[in-house]
Amino acid sequence: MREGVTEKGRLPAAGRALVPLLATVLVALLAGTWLMSGALVEAAGPLTVATGRTAVCCVVLTAFAAARSSGRAQLRQVTRRPWLVCLLALLGFAGYAAGTLLAIGRVGTSLTNLVVALMPCAGVAIGALWFGERASARSVVGALLATAATGAYAALGGQGTLDAPGLLLALAGMLGFAVYGFLYRRTLAALPPLAVLPVLLAAATVMLLPLALPGLLTRPPSSAQWAGIALLGGAVYAPAYLVQHRLILLKGPVFTAAVQLAVPFTVRIGDWALGTADAPGAAEAALLAAACAGIALVTLERRRPGSGVSAPGPSATPDSVGSADSSGAALPTTLPGCPSSTGSRTGSRAGR
Repeated sequence: MREGVTEKGRLPAAGRALVPLLATVLVALLAGTWLMSGALVEAAGPLTVATGRTAVCCVVLTAFAAARSSGRAQLRQVTRRPWLVCLLALLGFAGYAAGTLLAIGRVGTSLTNLVVALMPCAGVAIGALWFGERASARSVVGALLATAATGAYAALGGQGTLDAPGLLLALAGMLGFAVYGFLYRRTLAALPPLAVLPVLLAAATVMLLPLALPGLLTRPPSSAQWAGIALLGGAVYAPAYLVQHRLILLKGPVFTAAVQLAVPFTVRIGDWALGTADAPGAAEAALLAAACAGIALVTLERRRPGSGVSAPGPSATPDSVGSADSSGAALPTTLPGCPSSTGSRTGSRAGR
C-alpha cells in the first residue's frame, strides 16, 4: 500500500469525514462572494475588484504563512519555481478572472456562466486525455447532468450576444482553470495551500494590474469601495481559496468543480429565504433537482455490495490522491501533487 492511500485509493477515514464539511463551507463562502460582489463590481468595475481582492487576499495569506518559520521556508520553496508559479497564476487566477470578466462585457453574464458551467465535463476530458485520470461512467454521467442543469439555469437569466471573441475568452478562462487544478495537484501537493497561494496570488496580481490600471486611473474607487474590496478579499476569498485548494488536493478538480455548481442554486434559495426574491418556479426547482442529482453522482462515494464500505469516489484513485499530514500538506503518491463558482445570473454578480 502506498503511503497516504488506503485500499484501492480510498482516502483515510479522517479525510473522508473532512470532505463533506469542506464542500459545504466552500459553497457557503462562494455564495457569500456573490452577495458582496454585486455592488462593488457595479461601482468600481470588475477588473478593479478582481485585482483588488486578489492583492488583498495575497497580503492576508502571506501574513499567516510568514508568521511561522516553517511557513516562511515553504514560501521560499514555492518561489524557487518561478516558471511554474507564473503558469499556475496565469491559468488559475489572472487568466480565469480576465477571461470570464471580459467575456461578460461581450456576450453577457448568462452565456459566460453557461461556458463556466462546463468545467466539470472539461475536467473529466482533460484529466483522461492529458493526466491519466480514470473517470467512471457514473462520474461522467453526473458531470454531464449537473452541467446541463446548471447551464440551463444560467440561460434562464436572459439572452446574450453570440460574439465569437467573447465566447472564446470565456472558454479560455474556463479551460485554463480546469487545467490549473490538475497541474496544481500534480506539482505542488507536497506543500500546504497556505504556502502556495500567497505566491500564486502575488504573481496573478502583477498580471492583472495592467488590465485594471485604466479603470483605476479614470474611475478610482472611493474609500468605502476600497474597504469593501478589502473585506471581500481578506474575509471571504482568503478562506474560500484555502478550502477550494484543500478539496482539490483531497478529491481532485472534477469533484471540486462539481461541488461549485451548487453555488448559483444556493444563492437563489438564499434570496428566497431572505425575502429578496420570489420562491423558485417549477423550472428552477426541476433544474435544481437535476443539478443536485448530477453533483451527487460525481461527489458521493458508492457502497460496495455486501461490504458496508464505500468504494472510491470518481476522482480518488491511487495515482492521483495524496493524504494530509499534521501540518496540512498533502503527501504525494506516485506523482507529486478558482469564481470558482459559476457566475451569477445577473451582471452585477460577476464570477470569481
